[in-house]
Parts: sequence; structure tokens; C-alpha cells
Amino acid sequence: MAALVQTLAVAEHLNFRHAANALGIAQSSVSARVKALEEDLGILLFERHARGVRLTEAGRHFIEQVATGIDQLDHAVRTAGMAGCASASMP
Repeated sequence: MAALVQTLAVAEHLNFRHAANALGIAQSSVSARVKALEEDLGILLFERHARGVRLTEAGRHFIEQVATGIDQLDHAVRTAGMAGCASASMP
């Protein structure tokens, strides 16, 4: 999950250093996780340049899907907490 969150941050900032700063972690950690994720997937998510990165077409598609999945997971966690509170208060 951390690799996905970090990859989303890089996609948002289009820069490893800015993404790492936003997450409060080391740039080397973000770079290593994104590289490992790319290797696991067998696709290049970002084109690296001296001043930042650019999403590849495959990266853009992957990020869209992951962002949707993270939003759904976040919603499920929030609503599960609400459902638990409601059922706990009902007689």
C-alpha cells in the first residue's frame, strides 16, 4: 500500500523530491519503492528527466485505476466506521 501511495504522490507532484517532502519521507525511499513497483508490474510508469518526471501512457492508466481504488478503499473504511457506530447504538 505504501508503494501505491508514494507512486500517487509522485504522479501528483511530477517530482520525486516534492512527493517525498509532501509525504515527509526520504526521496531515496520514494524512488526505491516506485522503481520496485515498476519492476514488479513490468511496466515503466514514469519517464525520468533532470527536472522531474512525466507519466507514461501506461503510467497514466495505472494511476487512474489506483486512485479510484484508493478512493473506494478510503470510503469503505469511513463508512464501515459509521455503520459500526450506528449498529452499536441501536437496541
